[in-house]
Amino acid sequence: MTYVFISYSKPDREFVGKLADDLRNAGIQAWIDIEIFPVGVSWEKALREGIRESSALIYVASANSVNSTWMQSEVSHANEMGKPVIIAVIDDDGLGQIKEFSTKWVDFRPDYHAGLNLLLKTLLLSSEVVKPEPHAIKVEATKSKGYVFISYAEEDTVFVIKLREFLKERGYGFWDYQSSDRDYHTQMFLELESVIREASATLSILSPDWKRSQWAPREFLFSEAVGIPVFLLMARDMGPTLVTIDKAYIDFVRDEQKGFNDLDRELRRKGLI
Repeated sequence: MTYVFISYSKPDREFVGKLADDLRNAGIQAWIDIEIFPVGVSWEKALREGIRESSALIYVASANSVNSTWMQSEVSHANEMGKPVIIAVIDDDGLGQIKEFSTKWVDFRPDYHAGLNLLLKTLLLSSEVVKPEPHAIKVEATKSKGYVFISYAEEDTVFVIKLREFLKERGYGFWDYQSSDRDYHTQMFLELESVIREASATLSILSPDWKRSQWAPREFLFSEAVGIPVFLLMARDMGPTLVTIDKAYIDFVRDEQKGFNDLDRELRRKGLI
């Protein structure tokens, strides 16, 4: 069964949830990222596969999407694969983005229901979008909870492999620079900023190599600056450092299993599990 893929920025999730429900009620399968992607996999690779299997992409244009290199990447993937792209404008800043696209757009600003009806007509006029029977519409029972950004030095890959398994068991996807596809058309710092902003949390793997890393300490500081929950995981003792001197961390050095138990508890306490 085909479906429409909705590309959006995390702060617009409430609008997207309502839109997805209304599309389903109209008989069009519409899955958003936390529902469509299998858990415990590289988020970037799952995105490409999700777009590849879709019949169209709806790009939710807003003040939040203006600087999202992640969403731009999704549109680029859709264009490369020949998928129709429809812009859903939800605020004035979003309206300013339509000049970047030579495609159809729908204005939700003056009247949500009028915008929804126009979007439905646009989708159903597309020969690629299949309108399934209502009884065939369903969402997979196991949903992904989003993805976490893993910040670490390459020397800590063995620990990160164990961490990925832990995340998979708890329904999370992940993004890390080794397993995820890079966007080589975007400067690395811009790509990292976008990935971190859209993450559910950042997991910083502390070690002597993390301390010497060019990127990892900056990823930690940026995550804090934009309000993404950060969990510091001490994989190898690195001694005191100015970047984390007053921060609590979860100790995996003395007892690794206890470390994972503590991480599980902290994720639950933050409402992330």
